[in-house]
Amino acid sequence: MNQFEVSINGTTLTLTAEDLVMMSTAMMDAMRTPNKEIFSQGSSGKIRAKLLNAKDERNQQFNERSPKSFVVTDC
Repeated sequence: MNQFEVSINGTTLTLTAEDLVMMSTAMMDAMRTPNKEIFSQGSSGKIRAKLLNAKDERNQQFNERSPKSFVVTDC
């Protein structure tokens, strides 16, 4: 089983290739459901992912009216 050592801000993690795949899957799922924790089970334990500071696209409001247009002429 392949293992990888990853260090982020002084914290070192030893992960398997399966863990990296599950982490990637959790991150992709978290992008689909902003601000919600997503869990995946890796060989080293539970993997949690949450997309922070994301605006939920479902809550955005769009104005269907077109903006005012202006005609610029050279007089």
